Amino acid sequence: MKVWVFVEGPSDRIALESLWKAWKERLREKRHGIAIIPLDDKSRFFRKIGHHVAEKLVGGAQDVAVGLPDLYPSAAYNSTIYKHDSILELQRVQVSEVKRALREVYRQQDPSVQQLLQRFLPSALKHDLEMLLLAAKQELAGYLRVPGNLGSWREPVEDQNQQRPPKRIIEELFRTKKGCAYRDTLHAPAVLGRVADIRDLLFNQQKQVQCPVFKEMLDWIGARTGVPAY
Repeated sequence: MKVWVFVEGPSDRIALESLWKAWKERLREKRHGIAIIPLDDKSRFFRKIGHHVAEKLVGGAQDVAVGLPDLYPSAAYNSTIYKHDSILELQRVQVSEVKRALREVYRQQDPSVQQLLQRFLPSALKHDLEMLLLAAKQELAGYLRVPGNLGSWREPVEDQNQQRPPKRIIEELFRTKKGCAYRDTLHAPAVLGRVADIRDLLFNQQKQVQCPVFKEMLDWIGARTGVPAY
């Protein structure tokens, strides 16, 4: 089985590759693969996701696909068919585009479309990939060489808002604590590569789930492949 994970850009791919390194090795041992495919940016993600996912679902009878765009920003899409202000709306947009491609490009008919869609999970990085860095608080503090408190933000980490999304918090931390500008392609994989067990990222010290949407996506892939991520 091949798992196809579609993200917005190369920084998302590089960061997730770093975080999932051990998981990918366990998947490979079970003859499964996971590929993270960037679609350039959010606008191109919307334009491309339908065709890319439909191609994988039709082409591989066992393959599964995941859509993993950022929820933030969304205001620019308010007057388009991609309008979304919530995770549910973002999921709806992805399903709509995949359905369209299955019907119009691959000439699939119901109930075939519905059967194929069972192998697709429309998910999201809420609000952006940097929420994973906030979840990896100990590893982030170690990378920034900050022995004390990093500051405060909403818990669970996915509950930040669009006025202060995780990426803005991370940019501020790198500026004030490390004295440099945050570079997603460099710093995100460096921090996430320090995470020894994904479970520690998903749950805080009180055993509360820090990133439920991300966890749901990992659990879905784990159930499909029989290889849990944590």
